[in-house]
Amino acid sequence: MLRAVAILIFVITLLSACSRRPNVPDSFQPRDINGRGYRVYVPANRDPNKKIPVMLYLHGSGARGDDNIEQVDGLRWAIEPIKDKIDFIIVLPQCAPDTFWAAQNMAEYSLDALDQTVKEFNGDPQRLYLAGFSLGGFGTWQIAAANPGKFAALVPIAGGVVGVYPINPKDRDAVVPLIGDMLGSPEPYKEVAKAIGPTPVWAFHGAKDDSLSVDFSRTMVQALKDAGNPNVKYTEYPDDGHQIVGKAISEPGLLEWLAEQKLRSP
Repeated sequence: MLRAVAILIFVITLLSACSRRPNVPDSFQPRDINGRGYRVYVPANRDPNKKIPVMLYLHGSGARGDDNIEQVDGLRWAIEPIKDKIDFIIVLPQCAPDTFWAAQNMAEYSLDALDQTVKEFNGDPQRLYLAGFSLGGFGTWQIAAANPGKFAALVPIAGGVVGVYPINPKDRDAVVPLIGDMLGSPEPYKEVAKAIGPTPVWAFHGAKDDSLSVDFSRTMVQALKDAGNPNVKYTEYPDDGHQIVGKAISEPGLLEWLAEQKLRSP
């Protein structure tokens, strides 16, 4: 009798764990590079014979891990209302626990996943987008600054440059050196803005964000304008807090704006 009860408890526990495991749609295809997984969102209307834009999307801190699943959940619901309008591939790497996107290994892994996806899906190297939320918003600014001229457009959501995710510029083994130099300077926002140059940016933040202050985005946007970037758009939601991914992704005109962005041929 006790054995039967023990088996029943084990089965219930197993089923409960399975029910909590996110169900990843087939449109988010699993991939692997150098032993670490990532996901690729492929729009249903993709024509494999045509070059297609590719977005690298960096998730927030809550999706860090090693299961290659958690990073899908937040974005899948955000794009659900507009999935029929999305005409680009989305690459979703997963940041390892207790680290950040500007860490040397995470930055290299993310960019390698992007490059591998471009090759596999006939992506257009002239139309690469970089977007991210929260921790990923920080990563968007930082990785873009360390890779000037690679991305045709940036979409940082509720992010910043310094303050909440501190980077010690002396940690050369852990941090992309160029990023460490910029963030360790007396004027990090100015340095990052200078590195990003004229890259088109559409930034988003909630005015009532109590996780990451709206001042992070306000300061970075102003730094870009002061640096002479003529391609800066900024949307601030006056009544919203931190969780604005769905609202930002569905912002009227964003997809059309992305479609217009393209690097000039060398």
